[in-house]
Amino acid sequence: MSRTVNRSVDRVLLFAIVALSLIGIVMVYSASYGFAIEATGAEDPALFLRHHIIRIVLGFMLLVLFMKVREDVLRRLAKPLLIAALVLLGLVLVPSPLSVEVRGSARWLHLGYFVFQPSELAKIALIVYLADFITRRGYDIRKFSRGFVPAFIVVGTAVLLVAAEPNIGTAAMLLLIGIVVLFAGGARIQHLGMALSVSLAALIGFMYVTGHNWDRLLAKLGGAVDEGVSYQAKQAVIAIGAGGFRGMGPGMGNQKYLYVPDAHTDFILAITGEEIGFLGILGVVALFFVFVWRGLRAARRAPTVFSSIVATGVTMAVAAYFCINAGVCTGMLPTIGLPIPFLSYGGSSSLILLASCGMLLGVSRRQSAYVNVEPGRLEGLKR
Repeated sequence: MSRTVNRSVDRVLLFAIVALSLIGIVMVYSASYGFAIEATGAEDPALFLRHHIIRIVLGFMLLVLFMKVREDVLRRLAKPLLIAALVLLGLVLVPSPLSVEVRGSARWLHLGYFVFQPSELAKIALIVYLADFITRRGYDIRKFSRGFVPAFIVVGTAVLLVAAEPNIGTAAMLLLIGIVVLFAGGARIQHLGMALSVSLAALIGFMYVTGHNWDRLLAKLGGAVDEGVSYQAKQAVIAIGAGGFRGMGPGMGNQKYLYVPDAHTDFILAITGEEIGFLGILGVVALFFVFVWRGLRAARRAPTVFSSIVATGVTMAVAAYFCINAGVCTGMLPTIGLPIPFLSYGGSSSLILLASCGMLLGVSRRQSAYVNVEPGRLEGLKR
C-alpha cells in the first residue's frame, strides 16, 4: 500500500527549468537584435527582449500557482479546460476581428492587449483531460470501443482543428502527445499503431491537397523543388557550422542579421550553436536531459494514475519538441515551424509551458513513498 508524501520542490528539476529559461532570455536578445532594429528603425533594439522577459515573469507566476493546485481541483478543471481549448480553436477558423492571420495561417486570437494561440492551450488541456479520462475509465482504456475510441476522438478533434488553420507541425505534435499519453495510460499497442498510421496518412494527404508544407517534405525526401523552400534549414546549418567547437561568442553571430528567418523563434537553436558553439549546445542538451530524467522520475513516483500521466505527458511533450526542433535546425527533418521549449521567443507558448512545468513540479512534491512500477503505466498505481 502506498501513501502520499509531500516533499519540498524538486530543486534539480527547478534548476533545469530556470537555467534553460535564463539561456533563452540571453539568446532571444541576441537573436532578435537585428529584427528589433529593422522593426523599430533602430529606436528599440530590446523590443523583443522586453516582451519576452515580461512573459517569462508571468510564466513563472503561473508555475508557482499550478505547482500548488491540488489534484482534485485540476481534475475538476479537465473538461472545462478542454472545452475552452476546442472552442478557441474553432474561433480561430472563423473570420472575425478576433482572428489574426500571419503568412496565410490563422493561428492566433487577438484578446485585447494580448495575442493568444489556442493550440498551445490545447496541448496541456489534452494531457489533463486524457489523464482524467483514463483515471475514470481504468482498464477500459484497453478496450477498443469503450475506452480507446472515445479518447482518440478527442485527440482527433483537436488535431483536425489545428490542421485546418493550417498548422501541420502543431497538429502532428498534438497527435504525438495524445499517443504518448494514451500509451502511458495503458492503451493497447495495436490500437495506438492503427490510430497513428491512419492519422499520419490523413495529415500527409492534407498536406498534399492543400500544398501546406508539401514542398518542404518533398525537399527533405530529395524531390525537385524550388531552392527557396530549403532556405531556412540551409541557413540554420550554416549558422551551427560557423560556431564550431566554442562558438563565436554571445552576441557575435552573423546569421541572425536577417539571414536566418525566425532566428529568435523556430531557429534560435541555430543561433545558439553559432554563438556558444558545440560545447554550449551540449550544455543545453544536458539541461533538457535533466528535465526529462527528473520529469519521468516524478511520473514514476507519483501516487496516482492521474498525476503519473500528467507528469509523463508534460515531460515527453517537452522532449519531443526539443528533439524535433533540433532535427530541423540540423537539417535532419523538414521545416515544420515548431519552437524549442524555454529558448524560443514566445507569448502563449511560454506561458503554457511554464504553467505545465508548475504541474510537473506539483507532481514531484506529491510523491508516493512505496512505488515499484514502470514510469506512467497503470499497473501498481493507486487510483
